[in-house]
Amino acid sequence: MKPLETDLHLHLDGSLSAEVVKELAGQIGYDLEGQDIKKLISVGENCESLVDYLKCFDLPGRLLQTEEALELAARDLTQRLAAQGLILAEIRFAPQLHMKKGLTGQQVLEAVIRGVNQGLGNSPMKAGLLLCAMVNGPDRDNEETFDLAASYLGKGVVGVDIAGPEGLIPMSHFEQLFKGADRKGIPFTIHAGETGSFENIIKAVHYGAKRIGHGCAAIQSEACMDLLKKENITLEMCVVSNLQTKAVPSIKEHPLKAFYDRGIRVTYNTDNMTVSDTSLEKEAELIQRHMGFLQLDLVQMNRYALEGAFLEKAEKEKIIAFFDKSNYNES
Repeated sequence: MKPLETDLHLHLDGSLSAEVVKELAGQIGYDLEGQDIKKLISVGENCESLVDYLKCFDLPGRLLQTEEALELAARDLTQRLAAQGLILAEIRFAPQLHMKKGLTGQQVLEAVIRGVNQGLGNSPMKAGLLLCAMVNGPDRDNEETFDLAASYLGKGVVGVDIAGPEGLIPMSHFEQLFKGADRKGIPFTIHAGETGSFENIIKAVHYGAKRIGHGCAAIQSEACMDLLKKENITLEMCVVSNLQTKAVPSIKEHPLKAFYDRGIRVTYNTDNMTVSDTSLEKEAELIQRHMGFLQLDLVQMNRYALEGAFLEKAEKEKIIAFFDKSNYNES
């Protein structure tokens, strides 16, 4: 019996179903006739880098520019996650990327919140939203995204992040942005050490991050790994995506197992279900087959995820108690 699963690192625009893409393309008159939709929105086997990987977000970016499109995408994704039996999902997206046709950040966010709530229905799954600043975005837009998150914290939003092509702008440029979030009590994770250096991870932790997106580069530094363990930082690792972006050269060299054995709080996630053509089931099967993880290890990683989730404390305690009862037969 597989453990109750979580996905802490999941991008909305990278996880559109082919059916939703087809429907939204039809609404804006985008001709998909004769085209292989999967090839347009999935990276395939010939990805060369993170920059190459990010090209698959071009079409979703064109499609998700209305409240109706955002609501549909969020509803469909949440329904699919609930149908997979997830206990918790945190879905992230950058509001500023969906304002090109005149929507305000508030309209974007409220549309996604409506979609998530509709998708949850009567499901026992919990879901929260992470709002992403962008490495390659204007400072003003990033500040407005964090202000928006502060306004909706506890009302659908659970935290913030920064995404995009790591290394294009030095991590130090975002220090004040995140220290400001820390002062306001906004939980945050930071994409760091995905294809960059371990120094970005160390800086992110010093800025106040309680979680790190990917964090593969920590394997390069004993001091960095010691810091992650000492500070109880949760790593949101995404094995299939890491292989595709060349964050790691091969499955045998992926650091997930080394981190886990060292006592670092690692989790497995999908990153982008569609772009990476993956699922939690696929990720779990892959790390069991190639890294020697046992079922109890998967349970532990999902518990790490729940402990690191940006849920309100009472809700977190309730869901962890349910998780423990289901997985450890506690009475």
